[in-house]
Amino acid sequence: MLLRFTTADILNTNLIDVQSGERAYTILTVLEDSMEIQRESQTKELRSGYISSSDSCESCSSSSRPKQRRTIIKDLHGKLVASLIWRGRHPDITIGNEHIGGLTCLFGSSTIRFMPKILAIPTRFDTEYVWTATSESLTLFDYDSETTKGIFHQNAVRIPVPQPLRSLSNRKSKVSLLDSDEPPSPLSSASRQSFLSTSSSSSSTSTKSNSSFIHTGLPGLGSNYLEFTSHPLADDVEIIISFIMMEILRRGRFALTPYTFERPKLWQLSEAREMISKRLRWRRH
Repeated sequence: MLLRFTTADILNTNLIDVQSGERAYTILTVLEDSMEIQRESQTKELRSGYISSSDSCESCSSSSRPKQRRTIIKDLHGKLVASLIWRGRHPDITIGNEHIGGLTCLFGSSTIRFMPKILAIPTRFDTEYVWTATSESLTLFDYDSETTKGIFHQNAVRIPVPQPLRSLSNRKSKVSLLDSDEPPSPLSSASRQSFLSTSSSSSSTSTKSNSSFIHTGLPGLGSNYLEFTSHPLADDVEIIISFIMMEILRRGRFALTPYTFERPKLWQLSEAREMISKRLRWRRH
């Protein structure tokens, strides 16, 4: 599946299915009355047979009630398929009828081992499916089949390629991992060797978008695309949510322009300014 973001704001955008040209998902983040959100949580707790009496505060006036951000994701039919309630920058995630919780429950590891040049986190639905982030890339790699199952094309121009199948990862990685630490568990020793060798050899992928991408390297020039292969043990929306969380984590880990809820349109401008400044400093040296 190849999805195009209609805006640079990953939490306020439509996702267009490139193959069909139709809107596949809508992502919207809004400020809501925290009491309404709390009542919804209480309803879910009642259904499960438990609720805390201290959670009720019906006497609070609407003017004094705090606001809380909620991100909702709807499918092409307008059906709500996922929601994220934000407590600061920490999400509480629900996908369909399943309440997942925080990031440690979304991913397949409660601890993250930070390495100098890479951030690798397994998914919860398949521990051999590992999100791999660097300062320049974000991919989803399957260590069982040694193939790339997902990739983020940022600031890219798409060129359709009239071929039945095309490998997305034939290009060599720009990041050398030979001097980094071992990837985090649960990777096996064989997987670790494969992980380190991806910097010097190409790997195939089972995504089939029949597209080629020219990466402009400049925010605002081109579009953002998420390309991935569906997994039998996970809904597509879970892969999308895990991508969004990984992109936010990636920006924090590698000191990139962080995502901001306030005035998100300035995020792209700030990113472009920082990128131009880095290039100017690089040329001076």
